[in-house]
Amino acid sequence: MILDLQLASLPDIAAHYESDSQNWVRANMIISQDGHFVGPSDSSRDLTGDSDLKLLLLLRALSDVVLVGANTARNENYRQPKARDEFAFLSREQPRLAVVSSSLEFDLDTPLFNGGQEPTIVFNAGSTTPSAALLKIAHVIPLPDEDPSSFATNLIAKLFELGLRKVTCEGGPSLLAQLLKADAIDEYDLTISPLTVGGTPQWPDAVPKTTDWVEVGSAISGDFEFKRLLRS
Repeated sequence: MILDLQLASLPDIAAHYESDSQNWVRANMIISQDGHFVGPSDSSRDLTGDSDLKLLLLLRALSDVVLVGANTARNENYRQPKARDEFAFLSREQPRLAVVSSSLEFDLDTPLFNGGQEPTIVFNAGSTTPSAALLKIAHVIPLPDEDPSSFATNLIAKLFELGLRKVTCEGGPSLLAQLLKADAIDEYDLTISPLTVGGTPQWPDAVPKTTDWVEVGSAISGDFEFKRLLRS
């Protein structure tokens, strides 16, 4: 069945994407027709539309935690999640926000660390010592990137240990490529924008290879296409 996101109700869309598994790692990404993750302004917002944003917010609401790399969090102006009335039917707490950083270079006055009910989780993937100001407003967890082969699995394991067992990763492509390489992603929700960027796409390793995944659901919204892929 192909779901029309413009016509479907939020409960119907939630049922289309919900997983019954206790531990579940989902990637949610948008790409252009020619495989770019960002548009001319170096933001995924160049590619998106109303239905994609609606789905992004719903997938977050189905999660315990939204996981994102620090560069993406800064470039896309991420903010701490807040409860939204339209998702009350899910009877779930709003997700936490977890950011992976090797530099710990943040503007601590931004909504990335303020405005939500729970402190932002910061995975310290480098050797930088966190400042007292960061430790005061964030839950900082050391996760040295000494062994690249186990970094992604250790990251997910730390989230599970915190009781955050439904994970939605929204990039960036570098983090996503590490998770894919480690077979740490169970579901990949891919939005294909009708826009074309031009040039050679970066990060081909952040896009799922069709031989490793099975399409179990699809949706449309105008010229946007949505694929729900599970690891085969």
